[in-house]
Amino acid sequence: MTLRFQRLRLRAVTSDGLYGADVPFSPGLTVLWADNTKGKSTCMQGMLYALGLERMLSPRREIPLPHAMTTYLNTDAEKRVEVLESSVSLEIANGSGQVITVNRAVKASTDTRLVTVDFGAALSTDGAAMRRQNFFVLDPGAAQREDGFHHFLEGFVGWRLPQVRRYDAPETKLYLETVFPLFWVEQKFGWSAIPAAIPTYMRIREVHKRAVEFIMGLDVYKLEVQRERLAERLAANSKDWSVVRQELERFVARGGGRVAALSESPVADPAVLSNAHVQLAEGTEWVPLSSVVSQLRGSVAVLAARAVPDVEEQSEEVTQKLSQITQNVDQLNAERIRVHAVQQLKIADMQSLKRRIGTLEDDLAKNLDVQRLQRYSGVTAALTPDRCPTCEQSLIDTLLAQDALSAVMPISDNIEYIRSQKKMFEDILAREQAEENDRRDQLSAIGRRLVDYYAQIRLLRSELVAPGANPSAAIIEERIRAEARLRDLEALQAIFDDALDRLGNLQEAYSSLLLERAQIPTEKLSPGDHDKLNRLTSLVQDQAKDFGFSTFSPAELSISQDSYRPEKEGFEIGFETSASDAIRLKWAYQLGLLELASDKSTNHPGMLVFDEPRQQSSSRPSFQNLLNRAAKAKTRNQQVIFSTSEDLETLKSITSVIDCREVIFPGYIIQKLA
Repeated sequence: MTLRFQRLRLRAVTSDGLYGADVPFSPGLTVLWADNTKGKSTCMQGMLYALGLERMLSPRREIPLPHAMTTYLNTDAEKRVEVLESSVSLEIANGSGQVITVNRAVKASTDTRLVTVDFGAALSTDGAAMRRQNFFVLDPGAAQREDGFHHFLEGFVGWRLPQVRRYDAPETKLYLETVFPLFWVEQKFGWSAIPAAIPTYMRIREVHKRAVEFIMGLDVYKLEVQRERLAERLAANSKDWSVVRQELERFVARGGGRVAALSESPVADPAVLSNAHVQLAEGTEWVPLSSVVSQLRGSVAVLAARAVPDVEEQSEEVTQKLSQITQNVDQLNAERIRVHAVQQLKIADMQSLKRRIGTLEDDLAKNLDVQRLQRYSGVTAALTPDRCPTCEQSLIDTLLAQDALSAVMPISDNIEYIRSQKKMFEDILAREQAEENDRRDQLSAIGRRLVDYYAQIRLLRSELVAPGANPSAAIIEERIRAEARLRDLEALQAIFDDALDRLGNLQEAYSSLLLERAQIPTEKLSPGDHDKLNRLTSLVQDQAKDFGFSTFSPAELSISQDSYRPEKEGFEIGFETSASDAIRLKWAYQLGLLELASDKSTNHPGMLVFDEPRQQSSSRPSFQNLLNRAAKAKTRNQQVIFSTSEDLETLKSITSVIDCREVIFPGYIIQKLA
């Protein structure tokens, strides 16, 4: 995970010939100096452009380079020449020692979305016989597909960018444009935010946090993603359980039964499924399906072993059976009327409960508003019935006896009382709704039972008027009905067993998910994350002190474990710092991330680019200490590039005593080439 710049080349074919510039970079600190408007920003933005990172600056696909590379350039002789064609090349290396040269046209006949890569140091050598490959940038897929340049660059650096959540889509890759601002501070927008001016138009959720977590190599996002995906799998498991259960309940209800002792949500305990069973309505009672099937099998066996008698032989038995069924019908009708009457009363009670709960919700909202206003105003009104709450005047004239006056309940107690009342009525309503479901099942079962009894009554009555020598149709019908009923109930039992098998598989998966969840740390940050954030806090404090941060004591600075921004006593640092101290804090944070990479395992590429770091007229000692600190990057095998237009005499007095490389352009950086 290393990225190093070795050389930048700018070329422009003009009406006056070939113009260009070559800018070398070294390990450690490289200070690029040029006067204002002489092309320094052209170099810095040219490197961004060569890497296809212009959308780090703006969502628009415009070329970020100034007119010197797009339309015209000025010479030291105050001559203006038109630019006919131009291009940018950047030679970079990675931690494995591999060197490539990235070439991209600025103004040319070819499409600017084309990036050509030479596999070798084409700017430092003659570039002959090097393998060359074309890639594309800016278009969809540039970060995902094999021919996309950012996909190639990601692998070249040694990164594996994570998938992150978006606001308008499930997941996307953490784009390079959101990562580079943490070690590349450009002049126009880069100094405006801490930790970095990261683009948000890509609609990545909490993009600042995701970028910092990746650069620091924190485990927090991995753990968060694990928790989220595990929660999604648990929710899917619960949904599948509910679907199977609802399908089973609908099928069992069509058969005149109901499912009993089956949990509405997944439970790891296997006994939950072993206790589940189907119940059938027998009169006014609910009987287990297994008991009904066992009894019905005995009846079918008896009927099958019995010869079919004549009608004359069965007349007395048919009469008794008809009487018994008629009596059963009367009992069921009476029970249906009773249950229906109870149902109507309970429906009215539930409607009353819903109205009461709605009234309590309104009262609770009003009391919460009053409590909020009291808290905001800092006034807690003590309401009593014998004083006016507005003018505090004593209210003596009242129709109530003076001993009947009592203190009004405080607003906080009133809120708790209303909440308890609301909870009580909601519990009652839930219980009533559960009982209502049972009544519906009971009425449905009674209705199906009555339909069966009425069919038997019609058959038995026709049996009584049939010729006596005919075979008893009632016995035949009873046998057929019993066999059909047995087949239906056996099929119902088979379907129930199959559903239990499916639920058993879901239960096993649910147990595995619970075990997986137990293995994920409950704390948001891992011990390694705590170590990295504590180390970054120490680095920021040390550097802020070194750079002259004075708004408050640098020892009071810390890095938030939630936002990863600098904070003081748990509050993010906002407008209370001066503009120059905000810049010092920005220096400390960016350099802190760089130095952290040498102490801890992170994804930082080990390089830092500052374009005009002396913002807001920071003091000379602060700037000097910044350069001194940055120069130490060479001992850590890191790279820092500063571009500045600081007073040259002042700059040289600083750089002369530190280990750094000076790249100084006395005039325009882009000059005519021989």
